[in-house]
Parts: sequence; C-alpha cells; structure tokens
Amino acid sequence: MADKGFAVLYRWTIEPGHETQFVERWKETTGELRDLHGGLGSCLTREAGGDYVAFARWPSREVRDRAMEQRVTSERPAYVLSFTQTELAVETDMLVPVKGKD
Repeated sequence: MADKGFAVLYRWTIEPGHETQFVERWKETTGELRDLHGGLGSCLTREAGGDYVAFARWPSREVRDRAMEQRVTSERPAYVLSFTQTELAVETDMLVPVKGKD
C-alpha cells in the first residue's frame, strides 16, 4: 500500500494576553518547517473555548521526526499552558489548496 502521507493535530492552551505572540511564533515556526524542513504546511484554528488547534501535513512521519530534530528553536514558551499532539495517517485527502493566503 502506498504511503498517503502523515498529519498531526496540535492543541495549545495559551495564557490569556499572549495570543498575538503565540500566533506570530506559530507562523514563524510553520514557515520554517515548510520552507526548510519538508513540511507541507499547516492550518491554525481556534476553538470556542479558546484553545488553538492546528492541522499539519507531512510527507511522512520520518520527515516530521527529522524536522523536529533539526530545528534550532524547540523550547516551549512559558505562555503555553498545555500542549498535546495526535498523530494521524492520511487515508484520503480532498483538501483544496488556498492560493495567496498566509
């Protein structure tokens, strides 16, 4: 069976007052992982309760693991109160790429 890709759901609880700082750091980190380490990008969302949730795509688990090992900045900021991740095997991908969005 061909590898269909790998995805991860990330969830953060952020200390109130640090939301803008978190989003800017998320953008920088996601850009680095995409542009320098083989990531396929990510989408950051926010739940009604305030937690941030991101869906990130990777060509494979190995590419993701290597990217995490190579990153210079891997320390979690103090304003991140909790962090979880759920690894997912892609079964079918019907997402449409959005052009011109950040």
